[in-house]
Amino acid sequence: MPRYKRQSYQNVTRSYLEFVRLREHLIAEHPETLVPVLPPERSLLSASDVQSMRVFLERISRHPVLSQDIELQMFIESEFGFLPPAKPKRILGKLLDIGVKRFSSSGAGSAMSLGDTDDEFEEERVVAAKLETKLQGVIKCLDKEIKARRDFSSKEAELATISNTWAANESLPELARTFKLLAKPLDGMAKASKAQVGGDATVLGSFLDYKLQHVQTLSGALDYRLSVVGEYEAAIKSTESKRKIMERLRSSTNINPEKVTDSIDDLEDATLFEGNMRRRMEQVSSALTKDMEGYRVQSQEDLLRALRQYSQRQIGFEKAKLEELLSVGAGLKADPDHQESGAVISS
Repeated sequence: MPRYKRQSYQNVTRSYLEFVRLREHLIAEHPETLVPVLPPERSLLSASDVQSMRVFLERISRHPVLSQDIELQMFIESEFGFLPPAKPKRILGKLLDIGVKRFSSSGAGSAMSLGDTDDEFEEERVVAAKLETKLQGVIKCLDKEIKARRDFSSKEAELATISNTWAANESLPELARTFKLLAKPLDGMAKASKAQVGGDATVLGSFLDYKLQHVQTLSGALDYRLSVVGEYEAAIKSTESKRKIMERLRSSTNINPEKVTDSIDDLEDATLFEGNMRRRMEQVSSALTKDMEGYRVQSQEDLLRALRQYSQRQIGFEKAKLEELLSVGAGLKADPDHQESGAVISS
């Protein structure tokens, strides 16, 4: 990360909990952005897990908004434990506080019920909702598949135990050796199947959970934008209401100077708040549009990385099983009694 080169803090280490705190802080401080998702926590870290954490930090450090966060700089450069402020700033800050207090009677509670008029964001919202439902269904299917594989591996181990028992109790030497030869590959295949179950849970299960969090992050950012749109529309209604009050005062025959002054102040405040909310909405929409472009690219990168890891692991497991099966043939060839039996049969 080229922005952080302080020589005195080159060996800063962080716990997984500190990474979680950093991400929660970034989400609270920058709700209009798509904060990258952390890889799942595991007791034993592999090289791929370390690489995933590195990718997480690199994506944040390249982000035009998140990379400017002062807490991120402290996280990367400080040698002390990372603990962000206990009370992060409100999403819209003092601007929203003023607006809610002053205009709570106009459009209050309607922000989340307002429709998103932007087709692109509305389409993303629908797709994200459908994808979240599908991912939850796939995760349930994977859990069933893992359970079935675990049961299968236990049956393989049971067969290996039975074969060893038969080999020990068999009175005919040839059958005893046959059971012994079968027990070894069955035991090896059972161990490979058990490891394969762990591989499915580690690679596929972790990726699906990761992807689900990714989609939920997108949905949260879209919901936040919709709330800002709702606040902006409420501000428009409030300004229009203040303007109508001014028009009624102008047409009144009995004008109270104090009411006129208050009405002018209210209209100016409402107009100012509406302009600020409009700029805020444009800022959020622009930031989210840029982030969604990166989100699509990152989703493809993550999918390809997960498929590559899963394929490599599956190939390794299947090779191990094949080698165990081939060992049966090799054992038979090396057994002189089987060779004699085969010669007798062939003659």
